[in-house]
Amino acid sequence: MSKPSYLIHGTNKPASIGLNASNGCLRLYPENVKMLYDDTPLKTPVVIVNQPYLIGQDNGVLYLEAHKPQEGSGALELERIYAKLKAMEKKGARTLDWKKIKNVQVEARGIPIPIEMSQGDGEEAEKPIEVEHPVKLYGKPEVPELKSDAWYVLAAKMRDEIEALRIAAIINHQGPPIPARVLSKSDGHRVIAGPFDDINAAKDAVKRLKIDLEIDGILIEPEKKI
Repeated sequence: MSKPSYLIHGTNKPASIGLNASNGCLRLYPENVKMLYDDTPLKTPVVIVNQPYLIGQDNGVLYLEAHKPQEGSGALELERIYAKLKAMEKKGARTLDWKKIKNVQVEARGIPIPIEMSQGDGEEAEKPIEVEHPVKLYGKPEVPELKSDAWYVLAAKMRDEIEALRIAAIINHQGPPIPARVLSKSDGHRVIAGPFDDINAAKDAVKRLKIDLEIDGILIEPEKKI
């Protein structure tokens, strides 16, 4: 893209929405970017912030949304959000579910989750809004089956399975996509890209992983036939 700025645009890979799989632009579902275009006047200012934790209310229900913090920003932001939640709990005489708050923070799924305990006072409380997800994610890349006679690339070794799945998803949503999957063993989780038909295709994937994602891939040769 030749424009010296970040863009807000739709995507032909809607399964990548919400993933850190972009080179900087902000991607929306095609139907949502049309709504934004129709409702937003020209020259409307946009502020991009590093805000991994968000709090909001809807119909009296308190929600927390957590994203994976950027490097070096997590501890301070988490301290701020905990202090704010404690102040809200004290001021509003409401009981928060701190175990759920911790889980939301650790999972960092990027969707709003209700975090209040049930009041149990006999009154009918407002029901949290359920976030709807499509039954099928159109545009989601299909990963080919494993083949013993193909080349592969070891992209990462992770202790955390969620982080391994996140990296595999990011690799899958490159353009053009690089097939990747997570293989789990007792000592951790491996992100494997492939299969590739020959060494040149595998080397090209290693090059793209390095340039696009700063991942140092390691070539895995096909199994030798006996």
